[in-house]
Amino acid sequence: MVVRRVVYRVLFPFAFLLPVWLLIGRGILLDGIGWNFLGYLIVCPILFVLLLLISGLIVWRPGVRRDRAVSGWDAAVLITLWAVLLAAGFVAHPVIVAAAVVLVLGAFWFAAWELVTEGRRRVQAVMDDVEATLGGARASVPQRPQSTDIGEVIVVTSEDVTPSGGDRTS
Repeated sequence: MVVRRVVYRVLFPFAFLLPVWLLIGRGILLDGIGWNFLGYLIVCPILFVLLLLISGLIVWRPGVRRDRAVSGWDAAVLITLWAVLLAAGFVAHPVIVAAAVVLVLGAFWFAAWELVTEGRRRVQAVMDDVEATLGGARASVPQRPQSTDIGEVIVVTSEDVTPSGGDRTS
């Protein structure tokens, strides 16, 4: 749960930091200024928007906002994606670049799929509740317990409740 909460907290900062890391690490320090830098200057804003979109799709799910933690699958996909993007800042191997592209696209579609799945599940729960209400019973609302007869109750008051002028009999 701790890892899932940490991933939730760094979603948006990493959406900014990873493209900047890629631009500085590959574009300026290793490849230098030139045509490669121009390519990174075009790719990094696109990567920023995609990471921001993935983060938004994940945070948009009510279950994620309620728990303040991403799902276990989200955490695994995002940690793998971030590790590949960090590696891409050090090494410009075609396999790493291909893995980064596949992981970014996969993370986007996975986040969209989980959002739709959770939305479908919530709508289905509401529809089941409406159907049960129309049928005379409430499905997800807890029923009130029936009143219980606890027997004779003695009530003590602070005022004299005997009739005035009357005889008190014991």
